[in-house]
Amino acid sequence: MSNVQGNALKAVCSIYVPVRDPLKSAAWWQSNFGLEYAVPYNPAEAQVILKLSDGQWLHLVETEGPHNNQFPTRDGYEMFRFTFEVRQIEVLYHKLKENGVVTDQLQDRHSCGINFVFYDPDGNKFDVNEVVDHHRTPEEAEKVRAALFHPMG
Repeated sequence: MSNVQGNALKAVCSIYVPVRDPLKSAAWWQSNFGLEYAVPYNPAEAQVILKLSDGQWLHLVETEGPHNNQFPTRDGYEMFRFTFEVRQIEVLYHKLKENGVVTDQLQDRHSCGINFVFYDPDGNKFDVNEVVDHHRTPEEAEKVRAALFHPMG
């Protein structure tokens, strides 16, 4: 038997999110993010499984009682459990705002990229990020930052 050397964890393949109504939640994720079903809906499983663009699965699991997807940090901040990687974060942000999705303000986390937090209809908190310095030319990154954080006029 061989020992695992180095980092044995490759990627996150599935994410589980507590929701009240998996079909209603799935429609929300489809409408706002364009996610598609990974497998056909099976009512016996009480969950919908959607697929992210890189193939990971987002399980919307029916739950009862109090629930949320966040936890308090030592300082009392309600922390999200994970961050979605996106492209064209400014386009997504404006789309979600137009669709009435509850979002926090965009933040420039500098070398970590541009982020914002949003909430699903069940109150689950999520973060999205685009490392614009990595995914865009320096000129494009500066233009996006200027438009988002230092608008003219």
